[in-house]
Amino acid sequence: MASSNKSYPSNSETTLKGLVDDHVREIFVLLFFVFALGTISFFGVVFNAVNMIVFIKQGFKDTVNIALFGMAISDIGALLPLLWESVCFNPWFASADLPFDPQDVVYVTSGWPHVCFARITSWITAFVTLERCLCIAMPLKVKTIITPRRTIYVILGIYLAMFACVVPALYSVYLGPKLYPLRNETKIGLIFIPNGPYIETFSTMLYAFSQIASFFAVIVCTAILVQNLIRKSKWRESTSSTAQQESFSNRDKKIVKMILLIAVIFIVCFLPSTASFIAQTIKPEYNFVGRYQNLFLLSWAIFTSVAAVNSTVNIFVYYKMSSKYKEILDKMLRMNGEKSV
Repeated sequence: MASSNKSYPSNSETTLKGLVDDHVREIFVLLFFVFALGTISFFGVVFNAVNMIVFIKQGFKDTVNIALFGMAISDIGALLPLLWESVCFNPWFASADLPFDPQDVVYVTSGWPHVCFARITSWITAFVTLERCLCIAMPLKVKTIITPRRTIYVILGIYLAMFACVVPALYSVYLGPKLYPLRNETKIGLIFIPNGPYIETFSTMLYAFSQIASFFAVIVCTAILVQNLIRKSKWRESTSSTAQQESFSNRDKKIVKMILLIAVIFIVCFLPSTASFIAQTIKPEYNFVGRYQNLFLLSWAIFTSVAAVNSTVNIFVYYKMSSKYKEILDKMLRMNGEKSV
């Protein structure tokens, strides 16, 4: 939820912020930022920890396992800040006599870290979808083009690139004593360095471009993947024996369908937030402190919860569509059941 916010206005400072009043905003913040986001993020962290354990047990000889392991790490990185965010937006926590302003603190400690790891997940999704495209388009050459070692380098490169993009934003602000005149109190809050808002805007534009680019990259790769899969299936049906068709179905189609489902879930979950990023560029007042502040908060309360779903549900996709994953997880659950008995 990164944007150029300076502080979070209290109820006494605003009664209406463009189209949505404070009461409606508070209801949506409570429902989505506190309850929905907190619950989804908690289970998402647990599920992705399980994913990491299963992928470690599977080993890293397969490029898809390497990429999905990197995605599990980035999903945890995206969900932990949201879990903290749900705490900070809790009205009982926010109204407590704290030495810091929760909304200012959450912007630095949750907003930017979440955006960073969410973009990492986006680009890993784009990469793994592209890798499956190449597997269908060039099945004999892809293993020499995309090797496990190169996959590791790509995943590390994505992490480093997104970390580099967030550095200017974190450099532009710091937490320190701040006077809140309307509340007549000084608390630890968000303070910009000289020219900090401009530096932060630069990072915001980078991440907006990154989100839009990765989102459309996934869409394009998904479309190509579906087209190649259909074309390849028709070709094999006309030239291969039944045994070869079954072999192709078991070895290739299953993992392609799994990646397709992951990509579709990503597209559905990130479409609203991508549209919101575009709206921010078109309507400058649609941000954390602008005229449409309440509409912005209401929208992001919903969109962030939906985006968190993308980082949570992959465990069900893997379990349903990967026989190796299912086998290992079932074995782990049986062992834990036997120990508890």
